Amino acid sequence: MCRFIFSLFFLIQLSVSAIAQQNSEVTVTKTKPRPDTNYIKSYKHYLTIGIFVATPINTLTLTPKDSTIKPTQYSTNLASAIGFTGSYKSISGSFAFRASPEADETSKYGTTKYKSFSLGTQRTRFSIRFDYRKVAGFYNGDSIIASGSNPDTYFKRSDVNIKQFMLSGLYNFSWKKYSYQSSFLFSEHQLKTRVGFIMKSSISLNRLQSDSSLINLDRMATDSEKIQQLNFTSFLVGPGMGLNVVVAKRVYFSLMIFYSLDFVTYTLINNNNSTNVRDNSLTGFYEGRVALGYHSKRFYAGLKFTGDKIAVQTQGYTVENSFGVLTLDLGYRFVAPGILKKVYAKTLTKYLGL
Repeated sequence: MCRFIFSLFFLIQLSVSAIAQQNSEVTVTKTKPRPDTNYIKSYKHYLTIGIFVATPINTLTLTPKDSTIKPTQYSTNLASAIGFTGSYKSISGSFAFRASPEADETSKYGTTKYKSFSLGTQRTRFSIRFDYRKVAGFYNGDSIIASGSNPDTYFKRSDVNIKQFMLSGLYNFSWKKYSYQSSFLFSEHQLKTRVGFIMKSSISLNRLQSDSSLINLDRMATDSEKIQQLNFTSFLVGPGMGLNVVVAKRVYFSLMIFYSLDFVTYTLINNNNSTNVRDNSLTGFYEGRVALGYHSKRFYAGLKFTGDKIAVQTQGYTVENSFGVLTLDLGYRFVAPGILKKVYAKTLTKYLGL
């Protein structure tokens, strides 16, 4: 009887041990990649709200491949734009609109409408971003028309507009000790001078449109055969290098340079609203960004210039859309409210891992 009880007790112990082993869970903690805190300080756990004043510059250049024909350059009357930024953890966004122009400037250069919006991630190693930009209303700086009391009135093309949808990505090979976000997104602070290597890529859908002719591919072409719309898709990739120089404890200077290769597929549409040409082109060019700024625990300020362009090589013209913006940023970092933390954790962190 004792032997039976002992055997039964032994079997129960084995069963309990087996069940406990099956039900036990091995928890593996997967840590997110973090930069070297001796070089980079992060402010992403704060809710950051900022305001900026920008001076956008947008030029559209049509250069004939026939050297006997003079290039045409259209410019915009964009004195300034006002915008707002916001970020928390891995998400950031901004939008901007054009400030009211002066009456004298409008009569001389015409009116340019400007809208922009962006939303993206601000990850340490890799970030993606969606941008929308629309610019409408240009003037030809080479054509001056005498008009009433103002003899220096330029030929205006209020019908010309450019619309862009862009999805871009940036990979930071030197993410442990170099931060591009310190200078251009203000979510991190570079503590020591450092050089970094980066790679950017983008795909964008673009439309250049007008109510009348923009491009004449053939001198003998009739008005209906002249080009009034250019639709193009850009596939861009470019290696680059960044430099953050810590001038003082909280003051920095930043420089980024890229060499980009841009593969473009395009369609030319004439005044009859029919396709005239469908082709592709490949162009290489340099792009740059520069910034000077200040960081404290809660406050930041920065002056930065960024530029980009897309060049389309058609059979008779080079169409180049260049965009640059000088921006003054001011912002403050707030302690994130509890409800924002909960919503973020249950949505973006749970489903996207951000």
